[in-house]
Amino acid sequence: MMKRLKFGITIALVAVAAFGWGYLFRDLTTGHPKKVYAATTKKIVTLPDFSGIAETVNPAVVTIESTVVFQHPAISPFANDDFFRFFFGPDFQPQPRTQKQVSWGSGFIISKDGYIVTNNHVIDKAKKIVITLKDGRKFDAKVVGTDPEIDIALLKIDAKNLQSVPLGDSDKVKVGEWVIAIGNPLMYDHTVTAGIISAKGRKLGSGLESFLQTDAAINFGNSGGPLVNMNGEVIGVNTAISAQGQNIGFAVPINMVKSILPDLKKYGKVERGALGVTVSKLSETDKKAFGIDHGALVQTVQPGMAADRAGIKPYDIIIKVDNNKIKTNDDLVSIISSHKPGDTVKITVFRNGQKKKFKVKLDSRSDFNGKGRENSKEEQNNTPKSIKEKLGFSVMDITPRLKYQLRLPEDLNGVVITDIDPLSEAYDKFLREGTIITELNRKPVMSASQFVREIAKTKKGDIIILKVYQQGSFRILSLEVK
Repeated sequence: MMKRLKFGITIALVAVAAFGWGYLFRDLTTGHPKKVYAATTKKIVTLPDFSGIAETVNPAVVTIESTVVFQHPAISPFANDDFFRFFFGPDFQPQPRTQKQVSWGSGFIISKDGYIVTNNHVIDKAKKIVITLKDGRKFDAKVVGTDPEIDIALLKIDAKNLQSVPLGDSDKVKVGEWVIAIGNPLMYDHTVTAGIISAKGRKLGSGLESFLQTDAAINFGNSGGPLVNMNGEVIGVNTAISAQGQNIGFAVPINMVKSILPDLKKYGKVERGALGVTVSKLSETDKKAFGIDHGALVQTVQPGMAADRAGIKPYDIIIKVDNNKIKTNDDLVSIISSHKPGDTVKITVFRNGQKKKFKVKLDSRSDFNGKGRENSKEEQNNTPKSIKEKLGFSVMDITPRLKYQLRLPEDLNGVVITDIDPLSEAYDKFLREGTIITELNRKPVMSASQFVREIAKTKKGDIIILKVYQQGSFRILSLEVK
């Protein structure tokens, strides 16, 4: 009897276990058996190890201490006090106060005999520069050469057998590749941060720069330090950060630095070729107006300089330099700046629907060297509303009083812009109340009535070309008639 009871209990337990096991592997919503997956054997991808690169490069990174001396003006609260002058005499003059300001930056050694690259703004106007190496040794440095245009300086210390860092090829850098930044942010010396190349060819102004952008953390004090690739090569000089965002840093490409090092060593500065023109990028309306989809639009020509001597004029569109196609104004600036003063280049321009070629002997960039006001309603003429609707602004004649108030040149003729619509294309192209229009479609503008008559002849979709005088200089732009 007991044996049968034990056997029955055993059978019951097995049944319950089987049912539970089956239930465990059943889908609770459908009741169907669950699918059982085999364990994965895929390899987990790990982040790169930067320690070897940091250990190799760090000894070549230096701390730069710059001391600037300046004078405060002599101001005394007692200078006009009779009691004070009774004791010190009527001719007493307070002496200006001399003060020094110390700032820190970074740099890196590029040769065993002590040449160091950094940013120009790190050592600008410094009376004394002290270099501290990774091992703690300090050296006074002298400035060998500077290039403020791309913010690079070359220093030299009297030392031998220093550890240097190799210079890479920034042209081969790819967006998304790993990089590390080494420097002295906020005086935390030899700080290593890692990130990727976020973008290439970034511009922060209208100069020669073409920055590498990185999200490797860069802060004040990193300026002049190296941006290093995974081969331990310097591919950029950390130079600037975005004040509006975090982890948006910029570095001067090392190829740009390598191209100027010989001049910095030999001459202490960099001489670049110049045409003597100001140019702008073609807007979409410019392309329609001139009938060409690429090039740099010549805005002004400096009298007596290279372009002027060769015969290049405003309204010309430069489309080629030697065998190099000019897609935008940046291409032109880059190519011309790569030449030396005195070099001769062949320039092709697009003028009045035809190509013209010029031989131009370049000058030096160092040789290539004003505001409107709001007008009262009484001064604004009664420009027809249709003109305002077509262009987004009204115009009026330049009266003698207006010419005096705007401090315009005596020989300047044209009409002045008034009542501009901030939602108009004209406003987007930086035309403002007080801007002077001197030419319409390459013909002189002599009066508001003449300008109005010409605009009245246009229809929607037409493109007009204006030459304007603004803030002391001329520029050319195109607008689409609305």
